[in-house]
Amino acid sequence: MTPRRWNDDMTAYVTTDWLERRLGDPDVRVLEASIAKQTYGEAHIPGAQWVDSHGDLLRNGDDSSGHILTPLQYASLMRRLGIAPETTVVWYGDRHSVYAIRGFWTMDAYRHAGAVHVLEGGRERWLAEGRPTVAEAPSFAPTLYPLPGAAHDGNRATWERVRDAIDAPPSVVLDVRSRGEHEGTDVRAARGGRIPGAVHLEWTDAAAGDNVLKPAHELRAMYEARGVTPDREIITHCQLGMRAVHTWFVLKHVLGYPNVRNYDGSWQEWGNRPDTPIER
Repeated sequence: MTPRRWNDDMTAYVTTDWLERRLGDPDVRVLEASIAKQTYGEAHIPGAQWVDSHGDLLRNGDDSSGHILTPLQYASLMRRLGIAPETTVVWYGDRHSVYAIRGFWTMDAYRHAGAVHVLEGGRERWLAEGRPTVAEAPSFAPTLYPLPGAAHDGNRATWERVRDAIDAPPSVVLDVRSRGEHEGTDVRAARGGRIPGAVHLEWTDAAAGDNVLKPAHELRAMYEARGVTPDREIITHCQLGMRAVHTWFVLKHVLGYPNVRNYDGSWQEWGNRPDTPIER
């Protein structure tokens, strides 16, 4: 299969038909990252392996930090899942595929050489269409996935970059948390509130249904009405960089915005630092 080109946004989504035709292909790995492992155990796509949204995809393995995996953690995960550098990987899940997209974003940051995709419609669409499922977990031999260098920062933002984006017209900080979190009434760190000047649009505002996005023209109008335009650098954030990565995907891979970054430290870092500005 053709290796993924990291500037080719058309490769991000694949359909349920596309994936069903490739079930059993030894060059394809299917990974489920959903809310609960119980649902995976009850029924999952044949050949799909379970990836824990926090334990496998967050550096500390829990909600104490949203930072991306270290190079060693990333390589270890790929080895355990039987993924080689040239393997095609398809991520899927529920809850608007948010955890699956975090997996996609992680492999993007480490520049996986093979194709990487997200299943359009996720787990919900696969089940609704009556496509095949199994309860048994597959087993694959581990690989010798090479240790990568540092994660590429083209789609990531550090807290310093966020700080520099405040009151900088070329940039927009986009807060996709709930309204209570944004207004400081729902406090999930040492301090509550928002990054000064941040635009607020909750991440689920992009959804038209269960793991279904609004049409592209509606999405574009919604974001542009709040000053989130493709000519600006957009930095998304939430609490752990998980909900925000969904918005990153919508802007970059659905709407084609060229310069979008996910602040993976997000409010867990910003709200717990004593030296970052906050407004309420």
